[in-house]
Amino acid sequence: MVRHVIVVASQCSTMPELGSLEAAARDLHAVLTDPHLGGAEPTDDSFLLNPESPEDVTAAVHAAATRAQRDGAVLIVALLGHGFTTPALRFMVQGSRVTSSGSAVDVPGLLGEVANEAEGVIALIDTCHAGAAPPPPDVLASGVRAGQVQFAVIMAAAADQDAYGMNLSVALASVIRRGLDGRGQHLLVDDELMSGVRAEVRKLDGGQTIGRSVFDQYDFAVGPLWLAHNARASYGAGSEIGPVAARLLDEASEGWPDRPARWTHASLTALLSSSAADQHPAQKMWVEEIKAGLQECRKTVQVLKEHLPDAMRTHVLRTAANRAGFPASLVDGPRLRDLVEHAVLGGDHFERSERSRHDLLGRLVAALLVGAGITPPAELNKWIEDHGDVESFKDAYEEFQQWDQSARTRLVLGIPSLAGRRRSNGDSALEWPRRLHAWVIQGGKTLGSNEFEASTRDEAGLAAVIKAAIRWARSRLPAGERLQHIDIAACGRVLAQWHPEEARTGLQKLGIAHRVTLRWNNSIVRDEGAEWDASELNYLAEDVLESLEAGNTELSWLGLADIADLEDLVERLASETGRPWALEERPAGCDETLATLAAYAPILIWPEHATAAPGQFRATVDGLWNQIRNEQDWQAGRALKPGDGTPNGLRQVRRVWHDRQWLDFCKQFEPSLSSPEEETS
Repeated sequence: MVRHVIVVASQCSTMPELGSLEAAARDLHAVLTDPHLGGAEPTDDSFLLNPESPEDVTAAVHAAATRAQRDGAVLIVALLGHGFTTPALRFMVQGSRVTSSGSAVDVPGLLGEVANEAEGVIALIDTCHAGAAPPPPDVLASGVRAGQVQFAVIMAAAADQDAYGMNLSVALASVIRRGLDGRGQHLLVDDELMSGVRAEVRKLDGGQTIGRSVFDQYDFAVGPLWLAHNARASYGAGSEIGPVAARLLDEASEGWPDRPARWTHASLTALLSSSAADQHPAQKMWVEEIKAGLQECRKTVQVLKEHLPDAMRTHVLRTAANRAGFPASLVDGPRLRDLVEHAVLGGDHFERSERSRHDLLGRLVAALLVGAGITPPAELNKWIEDHGDVESFKDAYEEFQQWDQSARTRLVLGIPSLAGRRRSNGDSALEWPRRLHAWVIQGGKTLGSNEFEASTRDEAGLAAVIKAAIRWARSRLPAGERLQHIDIAACGRVLAQWHPEEARTGLQKLGIAHRVTLRWNNSIVRDEGAEWDASELNYLAEDVLESLEAGNTELSWLGLADIADLEDLVERLASETGRPWALEERPAGCDETLATLAAYAPILIWPEHATAAPGQFRATVDGLWNQIRNEQDWQAGRALKPGDGTPNGLRQVRRVWHDRQWLDFCKQFEPSLSSPEEETS
């Protein structure tokens, strides 16, 4: 389908100057008119800078709408600059004043008119108070097209918020250039696009809420509205040059005429042979280095595929990328080609240092071997030596092996489920347990079990009995082995109020001296009143883990409205497939909420404390998701605490996580045997 665009960027003489306005507007126009990205037709009047009057803007937008109507085209309208509300959004031009609504453009009125002209309209509003931009629904439903309208608007801020630094335009341009993994050929104005844009805006630290509004009632639409072609689809799994290298080549050849729209080895060779390359000698040298690095990438991919076929699985690639410290964009949808490009080319900026480049490649290879449980074959060892990766590879291989070996040896502490007395704040008064049950496991085998009784029913009594269990567990281990991991299995009422990692069980707190993982106890403690048994819980957890490892599910969020009625929540969870869940805010009565979720959420995340503002905790978790789901990163981040006492991001997060090792341990409780609860009651 033909596509048209009009980008309007305006300073205002009565408002502070927007320093990044023109650059952001021109960049957004460039990606929207790139035939391989936005796909809109560039025209002489598709970019309007600093219009003098509101009439100049309306005339330019209506002219673009007329062209779109004539061509049966979709129209993209972008407005960048200052805005104020009356209460509808007003877009300010050079002579606008906040005291005069007539001196500025009536944005909802203008958008409502053009929405009834073109085959489809996407509006991008990068102003303060942009949330007041959408036209009233009746204008769209009852206009001259009688509601046969496709319309979407993306807004830089809520109606009562300021916007900063042209962040929306910068973020949109970045996402369009980079594309999104696994999202098809086009970027729709949907949840996936909004998530990508919001993530980019968070990096810019603007503190603004990006919004979206969609109206779609067009029976004869060719298809859904799309903002741009998906660049990640262009650099799919079968492409010879991936997005990491393509981004570096774009940066290295910036400003060259006739730069290829899509990088291939042929187009790269042709560019280096052109006269344009000779006009930029320093950049040409940089591009030549990237080309040489790409040759190394191709050989590396061939070697790894040949010698490590068992590591070419999605969950192994994802775990390896995470362990090696790769960025989240590569961890989420891991492809060997992209990981190798990042390792060899040094990530976002090509490193001239052979040492720094090979360090990252050595860590990647080591992580692939350990993740797949493979001993390095002789041919691979020789290849590593030839590439100078020996030291970094050996260090990383030893590090990852030691972690895996220590993770296989654990002390499991099972705390009985507790009922509680209701407090005024909604939580139950915690009844401290009298006993706990302990198991030492190593490599899937139980080395011993025991039970311990506290001398007092309070936090100090529980800390003392945990200390005794740790002393006993160490005595059960083979000589020379250390106990580093401890699993705390408890019910929702306990974990909502008690922080096991903060317990003083020796010279250091438990979470400093050991790696502590929280688990639900419902697979190892039988609740006679429950409708489910350990088998059902374990099967659900396996489904969630398999889906998460395959990249087929993402973290799902529950707001306060979702958990207000716990009976409705149970009905909802019983009607949906298993998935990892997170609470947007910490509710009053958090213990009852966690107790309800325990059966349905083998993976659950919630705030450490009451959140300062809606959306704040979600933004924190979204930014740290790869660290939260990687046990090694999680434990390292939770153990670190800045000297000033300010908690880092991971220390704001509470997490219950059931992994495969835990599920293997829980399987022994699936038969109808006497339960730890009965033994310790």
